[in-house]
Amino acid sequence: MAFSIVYECPLIERWLIWNGTNAPGNNFVEIIEFCLFTYFMASIIQKPTFKRNIYVIASFILLLSFTNMLFVQGFWKRNTISGLSQCLFILTLVCTYYYILLNEAKEEIMLLKHPPFLAATGLLFYIASKSFFYSCFSYMAYKNNYHFYILAGIIPSLANLFLNFLLIVSFAYSSKTEKRSLQEQ
Repeated sequence: MAFSIVYECPLIERWLIWNGTNAPGNNFVEIIEFCLFTYFMASIIQKPTFKRNIYVIASFILLLSFTNMLFVQGFWKRNTISGLSQCLFILTLVCTYYYILLNEAKEEIMLLKHPPFLAATGLLFYIASKSFFYSCFSYMAYKNNYHFYILAGIIPSLANLFLNFLLIVSFAYSSKTEKRSLQEQ
């Protein structure tokens, strides 16, 4: 959430607009978001060998993202190929987390009160909407489709709202769990 605030302030002040576009700033923010979300998903998946594989694949995707930015799509354009590959990787991590959780969870676990599950669910909806946005962006935005501009403003905003809501609920349940465990000791 702190990252969102730090990112939104320069956007409001229009500090991320270089050469008439905010695409380079958005590309770098997408890379930072990818690193944060990958680290988060790797931290809640409790398998050491799996974590190593996650970091190796994420490093490869980062290398491809920078290559795409510098040589393929260009620095001054929105890198949709990189964004889509990052989104697909994080969606894979979220689905893997769900698979591991459902196979190894205890019977008494309440998923709607389990903080990692809530955070991963918010991330699932947020990344799914971003992948939809990136899969349509190159085709629809450069054709000046008015309906896409409406969807491009509404869908990511709603997904961001849903992500932040689930993160807040997740943090609230997390703090309640910590307070209960401290009282039991």
